[in-house]
Amino acid sequence: MLDLQSHLLCSEFSLPRFLNGLGSDLNVTAGNLFFWVVNKNDMSNYVAVPQGLAKFQIKNDAGQECNYDYNLGFGSSITFIIPTIFTFGPDCGLSIHPVIDIKPNTIHMAWQIPQYFLITAGEVIFSVTGLEFAYSQAPSNMKSVLQAGWLLTVAVGNIIVLIVAEAATLSDQWAEYILFASLLLVVCVVFAIMAHFYTYIDPTKIEAQFAEKDPEDKEKRKSVEMTKKDSVEHRNEDRRSSDSSSDEEETPQTKI
Repeated sequence: MLDLQSHLLCSEFSLPRFLNGLGSDLNVTAGNLFFWVVNKNDMSNYVAVPQGLAKFQIKNDAGQECNYDYNLGFGSSITFIIPTIFTFGPDCGLSIHPVIDIKPNTIHMAWQIPQYFLITAGEVIFSVTGLEFAYSQAPSNMKSVLQAGWLLTVAVGNIIVLIVAEAATLSDQWAEYILFASLLLVVCVVFAIMAHFYTYIDPTKIEAQFAEKDPEDKEKRKSVEMTKKDSVEHRNEDRRSSDSSSDEEETPQTKI
């Protein structure tokens, strides 16, 4: 049912099908759309039919034909039941009983565009500011840890969505919407409280405090840098000496 609803929400079609209650096979078409042969006491598959007035043609093996018109709503799903008392003729459509599986949509899909725009803007704002906060407010030895924690919150959110959508017993989509909206409201309240009492700090001051508390570490870094610098200079001198010796060897060879 969820796959069917998602298909209807993403297309401008209706999905009708036919239930054959007669004792003979029926051939049902709608324009150039073919519902295949509906066996007796069997049901056809759903076929995507454009919304609006649909003209169905029902035929049996004897060549008898019934023309049945029905106005299909946008995003609806309907099962047309052909009863055992069905007879071909000019009023054959009166005995066909339509059963609405999913009601037509009353709001156009274009109204989802502002919502997606706001969701995208909010995602950009919170993602960038969250990573910037994790990087600027953390000491140098904890920056990667806090950024990993930020990404971990995204993973936890995806797990919550997976649990609610697949494992939960909420059959109505509006209930899921209310649940997610309530969770977002709780997160906003927690964020507002933490932002009110949080004291922002200057990252440069943190680095300076760490350097003052651990001067030995600073001296070790300087010694390591000097060692690297000396090794680089030594390598450069070796390369120069090797180049000069090779030039001296080439000079007498050219004289000979």
